[in-house]
Amino acid sequence: QMGRLFAGLKELGLDDRTLIIFASDNGPLPSFRGSRSGGLRGSKLSLYEGGIRMPFIVRWPGRAPAGRLDDQTVLSATDLFPSLCALAGVKLPKNVAFDGEDLSAALLGTPIARAKALFWEYGRNTNSFAFPKAADRSPNLALREGDWKLLINADSTDPQLYDLKSDPRETANLTSANPEVVDRLKEKALAWRKALPRMRLNAPPSSADREAR
Repeated sequence: QMGRLFAGLKELGLDDRTLIIFASDNGPLPSFRGSRSGGLRGSKLSLYEGGIRMPFIVRWPGRAPAGRLDDQTVLSATDLFPSLCALAGVKLPKNVAFDGEDLSAALLGTPIARAKALFWEYGRNTNSFAFPKAADRSPNLALREGDWKLLINADSTDPQLYDLKSDPRETANLTSANPEVVDRLKEKALAWRKALPRMRLNAPPSSADREAR
């Protein structure tokens, strides 16, 4: 299907004017003994790297170099809007604080270091989010800043600190050796979690809802 898409763009004369991004949503199911996560810890429903590190392939003839691997840039879906606006020459809306940043250089083949930390949350209750089990089950918050990654629960339990540069498979928890890093990242992660909109479960209907009925 991708071949048909490429052929169609070329036939229409749009091949060198079209940026194509091929990506995945999240990690594989916790099956096949983890073989589908490329050796990384975790799976779908997990905040370990096997659950959140995704394939990301860019094709843009004449703009993005073919056959090049970028294993340095850390890019998130939140970066796509500002990055694509930059490539299109479109100014970002004013007075808006974006979570992502312009990493368009990476899409054109030049690795770039991100300035902002990345945050994740998954699973606010144990009833609906009871998977995966055992070693693949992660705390429900994660933060990455540079090569450091902290995982921790929203109630401050089970802090885990990993150096993803030397330990991408998250095998060595470095919390005891780096308490100052844990404290700094923990404060950021919990502050971010506190700033998120609160979930309203089984909330009673508003007066507007009742009138509409």
